[in-house]
Amino acid sequence: MDTNDLWLLDMSKRLIFSLYTDKVDPHTSATDQKKQSFAEYKDRIKKVQQDYANICNADYILFNSSNTSYIDIQFEKLFKLEEMTEVYDEVLYLDFDVIPYTDVNFFETFNLDTLCVYSSATELLKTPGWHHMDPYVKMSCKKAMLLIEDIVGTSEIFNTGVTALNKHSASLLQFKDRFKEYKESFKLAQEDNLYPTEMSSIWQLNNEVYASYIVEKYSIPTTNIGMPWNFIVDYGMPIPSAGAYFHHCVNKDFASLPAFHSDLQLI
Repeated sequence: MDTNDLWLLDMSKRLIFSLYTDKVDPHTSATDQKKQSFAEYKDRIKKVQQDYANICNADYILFNSSNTSYIDIQFEKLFKLEEMTEVYDEVLYLDFDVIPYTDVNFFETFNLDTLCVYSSATELLKTPGWHHMDPYVKMSCKKAMLLIEDIVGTSEIFNTGVTALNKHSASLLQFKDRFKEYKESFKLAQEDNLYPTEMSSIWQLNNEVYASYIVEKYSIPTTNIGMPWNFIVDYGMPIPSAGAYFHHCVNKDFASLPAFHSDLQLI
């Protein structure tokens, strides 16, 4: 659906939305295997997210991404989240690989006057080399940017796969208006930082670095929704959790998720 079609909907107070495109440029997070898995499970994912929106008495929209760059798509979701608060009172964004497994209403659980997102501490992994998608690498980039402002950042980084706002919290964040500021700070941090070049040379513009940076720079109130609301199923943690409300299937192995590959019923 396109934003211009929103007038066709009977607007409710709440919205849950996601982004999808089958035209993504090559990226480590958009391999052929992951694209094929999305294509196979697209209708099932959409149904499960739609079912959860019904539980929350919210509208559901699956937008077609206007970008083909994986990095740009990740920023697009933040801008779209902010944009949708101009139409809806409360908005929850779900990555299209996030599968709800609960009848607990997200909107009734968290205070959306704050940015609601999962934040976790990072650690330096003992691997032969760093990777730009590693949480520790993202965190180091954020800290370097904050140090330019004489701010000592935390050792945490957001995962924006599940993110919620309302009009008030969106007005504090100003994602779109501050994007130019972020890019300028990022460039300065790459040129002047305390990290070894092996680290700083692989930093990339990243939506999770951006959101974390804006929150810490401007002391914006946040609510950490916790791991159960964004339980990441990936190669390091390939087994889904029975205690998770949302499974964030980063490895795109949707067939491994309980019930999802068969009857699609919420637990």
